[in-house]
Amino acid sequence: MPTNTADQAIPLPVDADTADAPVAFTNQTAVIESRLVKRYTNAADRTARNPSPTAGEKCYLTAEAQWHRCVTGGGTPVWWEDHPLWVRKSAEAQVANNTTVFVVDTHLLLPMQVNARYELYGVFFWDSGTTGDIKFDWTGPAGFTMPLWGLSAVDTALAFSNGTSTAAGTALARGGGGIGVFVTGVLYGSVLTVGTAGNLQLRWTQNAAEAVNTRMKTESWIKLTRVG
Repeated sequence: MPTNTADQAIPLPVDADTADAPVAFTNQTAVIESRLVKRYTNAADRTARNPSPTAGEKCYLTAEAQWHRCVTGGGTPVWWEDHPLWVRKSAEAQVANNTTVFVVDTHLLLPMQVNARYELYGVFFWDSGTTGDIKFDWTGPAGFTMPLWGLSAVDTALAFSNGTSTAAGTALARGGGGIGVFVTGVLYGSVLTVGTAGNLQLRWTQNAAEAVNTRMKTESWIKLTRVG
């Protein structure tokens, strides 16, 4: 009959009875396959091929270039990102002068799963007029919340402060030192989703209309780490 290895309990055939070999290999495959780092095209492909994952599994989604791990949440195995999600702004963007209408940033966005809690970090680089300054806010999937988020940078009076907002939809204004004078802001916060997955996406514009262009610079970045 098959027996198990002492360390990982992987079934092995140990006798001369050839009838035991198929049983041993079937059991061995069942144990080993759940421990492989599997590859799927995307989450839908994973669900179709592996509808009942085991806590402890890992996989790689090739379309999203993401590593995921399966954990037990409330008794039900669920997939989490295994590493922080990170994206940078690959090209400078600007809002036209004399506007306070938000633009949705086409680079600074990251996908979020349902019923999840994330830590949000990042660094922004911008320049703007001293009257126009800049303000930030976020969009996300239905029902998402941001209980607290903030940006440490100069305020609209050009004094350094830890500006904080209590919700997405409540914009946070930061200062501009003049065109060509670049400002750095350090981002931090929490993001929660409920029954809808989707992208967390930055939006920004001038805080007060001024006849200059407000610019978000290349190499600004955001990072999401799932923590719950």
